[in-house]
Amino acid sequence: MKEQFIVPRGFPKELWGLFATSVISSIGFSITMPYMSLFLNNILHIPMTLVGILLMSAQVIGATVGLYGGEISDRLGRRFIMARSLLGRFFLFVIVGAVISRWQNIYLIFFFLITNSVLFSFYIPASQAYVADLISEEHRLSAYGLLRMGGNLGWALGPAIGGLLSMIDYAYLFFVTAFCMIIATLILIKFCRESLSLRISDSAMPGEKYFKLNINFKAILSVVSDRQFLSFTLISFSIFIVWGQLVSPLSIYAVNRIGITKGQLGVLFSINGFMVALFQYFMTNLVPDKKELEALAIGSFVYAIGYLSINFADCFSSLIISMIIITIAEMVVTPSSQSYASKIARPENRGRYLAFYNLAQTFGWAFGPLLGGILLDIFAGRSPFIWVTISIVALFSTTGFIIFKRRFS
Repeated sequence: MKEQFIVPRGFPKELWGLFATSVISSIGFSITMPYMSLFLNNILHIPMTLVGILLMSAQVIGATVGLYGGEISDRLGRRFIMARSLLGRFFLFVIVGAVISRWQNIYLIFFFLITNSVLFSFYIPASQAYVADLISEEHRLSAYGLLRMGGNLGWALGPAIGGLLSMIDYAYLFFVTAFCMIIATLILIKFCRESLSLRISDSAMPGEKYFKLNINFKAILSVVSDRQFLSFTLISFSIFIVWGQLVSPLSIYAVNRIGITKGQLGVLFSINGFMVALFQYFMTNLVPDKKELEALAIGSFVYAIGYLSINFADCFSSLIISMIIITIAEMVVTPSSQSYASKIARPENRGRYLAFYNLAQTFGWAFGPLLGGILLDIFAGRSPFIWVTISIVALFSTTGFIIFKRRFS
């Protein structure tokens, strides 16, 4: 494959199909989720600490159940899991949109958050394993960078649409997201062939292969016996906590503490999305092959600078500067972590390994909003302690990746 520094070329059509799927599904996801915290806090009047607990609980439950998704993708195929995850989210968003227009019930919202998290946690490790199946190690970092471009192109478009819809009726967010999910499902089915040869004998009776999976939780958790992978996952968890501040705590802080509008918040997230869509592949190619750990240490340090800079933000324009710094860190950290995790995962159980890594990622995303919510409830106004605490967590990640490299690499 001929490497291109800015414009990606030479990837198989299946990867481009997954890229298009990522764009459409991310548009849908980013239409709804950035405004979920605002809906819970401003419409249902739920304290931010409780909002953080709800978001964390839903993601933890979803990611734990989602461990089976990686295992099933190792047995039945990546495309099998991804298509059913997207289709399930289509039905979910349609139902919740219809119900929320009449009853704004916290128990319904919590059920929605859990179910969406389960389906999302099935999709992510299957999609990451799909890339690793198709792309050789030396080009895998670029491939993950391409997918990151697709996801953030969706994030560039979705929040602005969501900001407009939220001013009319929050229920519209769910209906438009459902439409995006069914389109993404059709694209995936049309353009992405299965990447994994099924290990279950073709001679099995119809339906029998589903009963021969012999999946058990103990087998899934056997990943913890791999000390290198476990150590990398635990260090990555801390940077995922920092990553988890972007959607919920930052949204509340920007709107309720600094005073920007929901429309400006949508623009802020669009800046994040467009930056990644335009520059992710360029940033990824700045990272030499086998230098992911150095990139992770640098990216974590830039994260610390970005979140620390929020202390000095007092208007929309200064928040843009903070978002640019945070996005640069994100472009360095995300594909590097995915690429390195796929390289040290055992090929025969790649779905299992990446599902476990996704569990840590989801736990970080879940604990991040909880930590941010607690800090927002404890410290009033624009207290510097909120973002200093987050920056310290990012610096912990920097130190962890440096130590890991010296020990294992």
